Amino acid sequence: MKWLLPLLYTTSLFCDTSEQPTDVLEETSLQETNQEVASLDLNAIAQLPSPHFEPPRKSVTLATSLSYLLPGLGHTYLGDMQTAGALMGTAGLGVSMIALRPNQENIVFPSMIALQNTWSYGIFAAYRDARIYNGQAGYTYKMPTDSLAALAYAPFNYKILRKPEVWGGLIGSLGLAMTISYFAFPQESKAQIHMKISTRSEMPFFALPVGISEEALFRGYLQSQLLEKLNPFGGILISSLAFGASHISNATLMQKEDRWRYYSFSIPLITALGAYLGWLTHKNHSLQESVAVHTLYDLVLFTGSALATKAAIGHSEFALAIPF
Repeated sequence: MKWLLPLLYTTSLFCDTSEQPTDVLEETSLQETNQEVASLDLNAIAQLPSPHFEPPRKSVTLATSLSYLLPGLGHTYLGDMQTAGALMGTAGLGVSMIALRPNQENIVFPSMIALQNTWSYGIFAAYRDARIYNGQAGYTYKMPTDSLAALAYAPFNYKILRKPEVWGGLIGSLGLAMTISYFAFPQESKAQIHMKISTRSEMPFFALPVGISEEALFRGYLQSQLLEKLNPFGGILISSLAFGASHISNATLMQKEDRWRYYSFSIPLITALGAYLGWLTHKNHSLQESVAVHTLYDLVLFTGSALATKAAIGHSEFALAIPF
């Protein structure tokens, strides 16, 4: 066992600190700490970014796809239950009215319009709110982020209406539509077109929801998506072509001999109007201007058509048709 003593003694030289008093050790440690603190650049430390914890991002594609399947479902995914409830409730009401009164056109038609408008606006709202939720990270195009209240007020907002591109665009669009309608549709077929389009007196009241929903879908959602990948010209062109194509089904309300005129004259005019509305949206990064023009345009046509229907009762020679 004697041979262990030298080994234990050597080991104690490295491990045993009992020869140094405790107060000496503490004083030495304190001096070293003070020196380290004094050597730090406090200004540099103050400029270091503070830790920031962001909530996990949401998938914009998934939110939009869910709203495509069911209005409000995308907002459920985003955690916005208030908006989700409003969209689902409106869509559910429309479906219920159609199911309960399938043979009553005065109930079915408004319900279908409400369902379609809710679906269109819901897609845009899900896309918009998902991007806002993520802080617009990863996107370069400044898309419209108008609220529903702002869009509903736009056709009555003097600050919007006084813009030359708004009132001038409205007057120009109406003048062009009336001119083309006068020359493209013969007088003998106007009464047929007129009676097909304007037999529903409720149509003037649809101008605002239709204007909001179509602008939200085509200019707010589709055009914003396209402008992320294309230049402004390409994005506006494609979205306006899609806007025009969506109105092709309107020809089913007309007599067979009038459909080719609608395809030849009305669809190009609607496409051109869509391009102008797309330019308005891109210029202002807002849907308020395009919603104002679109809503007032439809309001004038729908109101004129409804009034003409009442005036034509008992007067077969009277007809008014602007099928745009």
